[in-house]
Amino acid sequence: MEENIYAAPEATLTNTEADSVEQAFYVVSTAKFLTLFFFTFSLYGLYWHFKNWKQYKIAYDDHEPMPIMRAIFSIFFTHALFFAIDMRLKQLKTNFNWDPSTWATIAVISVFISPIIDHFAETNPAVGVIDFVSLVLMAIYGFALFKAQRAINISCNDPTGSSNSNFTFANCVWIFFGSIILTLALIGIFVPDDAL
Repeated sequence: MEENIYAAPEATLTNTEADSVEQAFYVVSTAKFLTLFFFTFSLYGLYWHFKNWKQYKIAYDDHEPMPIMRAIFSIFFTHALFFAIDMRLKQLKTNFNWDPSTWATIAVISVFISPIIDHFAETNPAVGVIDFVSLVLMAIYGFALFKAQRAINISCNDPTGSSNSNFTFANCVWIFFGSIILTLALIGIFVPDDAL
């Protein structure tokens, strides 16, 4: 059968609005998130905030958020981000048990207290204990963001974050330098000064 050359061209229609809203936030697998967060000593949290606000701005065509500023001053915008994630979950009628207000507050408090603890570490002889407290605060902050990441993945129909589970070259570079810093820090903590 011959093709009718006078027929109107057919186009494959896709629901671009649904596709854009589906990725309303930054999807990443939990293993990749945790690896990058701890090997960058929580600096990944800054990037994480930036990517989420950038994705939100694109998905909702919202000109208000300035992703870079909201990442730099994330302490002031964490609650807004967590509530936006929760609103997305409610729009989809997704059953995910979490309290965005509590987890945002935990994240903000841990970020706020961390520099204060670090300041005490410089002037206090009990450096080991203070360093341990600093690491615990970093872990608490990471867990709060991790909880939000799980909510994000579910809200974007990718519960495991499989669409962003592979490590890129840039990820590997960050992990490499983080490993060097971690090794040097452990040597400084556990190797006596006279042995160096």
